[in-house]
Amino acid sequence: MTDDLARPVPPEEPPLPATGEDDGGRDENAGDGLPPRRRSRRRAVLIALGVLAVLVAVLLWIIKATDTGPDGSSSSPRSELARSAALLRDAPALHYTGTIKVKEHGNARLDLVVSNPGDALGTLTMPGSPPLEYVAIDGKSFLRGNTKAWQSLGMAEKSAVLAEHPSLVVPGVFFSQDLATTLAPPELAKTLLLKKVPDEKITVGDPVTVGDHSCTPFHADGMTICLGKEMVGGARFVDRIGFPGGSAVIDIQAMSRKEVNQFSADFPSKFTMAREAVNPRISVTLQTLRDYEGKCAPTLCIFKARVTVTFLGSTADAEASEAVQVNYAWTIDRDGAPVHVGKDCSGAVLIKPGKSTDLSCTATGPSVPVGGPSSGQYHSQIHTSDVALTEAEYKRLVRLAADHSKKVAALPDLPPPA
Repeated sequence: MTDDLARPVPPEEPPLPATGEDDGGRDENAGDGLPPRRRSRRRAVLIALGVLAVLVAVLLWIIKATDTGPDGSSSSPRSELARSAALLRDAPALHYTGTIKVKEHGNARLDLVVSNPGDALGTLTMPGSPPLEYVAIDGKSFLRGNTKAWQSLGMAEKSAVLAEHPSLVVPGVFFSQDLATTLAPPELAKTLLLKKVPDEKITVGDPVTVGDHSCTPFHADGMTICLGKEMVGGARFVDRIGFPGGSAVIDIQAMSRKEVNQFSADFPSKFTMAREAVNPRISVTLQTLRDYEGKCAPTLCIFKARVTVTFLGSTADAEASEAVQVNYAWTIDRDGAPVHVGKDCSGAVLIKPGKSTDLSCTATGPSVPVGGPSSGQYHSQIHTSDVALTEAEYKRLVRLAADHSKKVAALPDLPPPA
């Protein structure tokens, strides 16, 4: 007979916690000390915050996905323009073709090469007229053309005079700004930055065709900047710029190193025309102070004249106070026979607008033969020509052109298309 008391007794199962209690016997509803209604409200707030976080993340993803460049990288209109500006800033030179509005005379066709420092060579052509040759350096632009070319710019009355010499062109006469200064690559790069235009005012249009490819127009402040092919490095080249009010629509082309070198080689010989250039806003008048009729030989005769310079522009312009170089030369004859003149009878003087200078010429009449007439009719004539650049200023610009050529040669070529 087996003794039940000798068998091992299994341990008793612990009692199950009562409903509403945790494993420690604590009331689970009493753990946070909150009544059921407030606890439900807290859960609702936490759920709402979670949903809001998800919505913000989705919104940011959408913005990033839609704000991309042509290569799919993150970009904005302003950053696209900034990259293109950086690309042009160090371009050795750029080739421009297109149209530009001439004040009160329609559009001229331009074909210009402008270097990084702002030196320029090219032509401007009005419809149906021969071209005017264009040269510029250091903010000074010069035009040279025949009578018909000047007439096409509305200079009919002065066309014959203007055709004799190249002419200094100042902003406001034909164009609102100096062309070479505006189109120099660093200055053009500043234009692309649109610093005064808010981001929301820069809009992007549908691609348009330019040449053999398309470009994307960016509109801001009355301008249209068309960005074309992407270059190595990610920036897009500027194919075309339309300036406010239709004042100019200009296509832009990159230049090879060979083309840049050719420009630098051509510039010095083309720039020599500036030495002969006149300023159409300068007027020079002459007044004879002393002339001779009758006996002069064999004594010295001194002829005198007064030269006055007048500035025809606004007195507020800087040129109104700058000295003008006036070249002069006398010719004298007696009864048609030339009279020898001294060294003082030709040269150059600097005269400020509104001022006058007296010039003199010492001459000796021809010898009188024995028994011949001892007197005759003496006639003197002084020829003057004012020039836009003084000799010192011209030499300074020649040196500057040489320095600019070295700078252009040192600049790297633009990157090729990607």
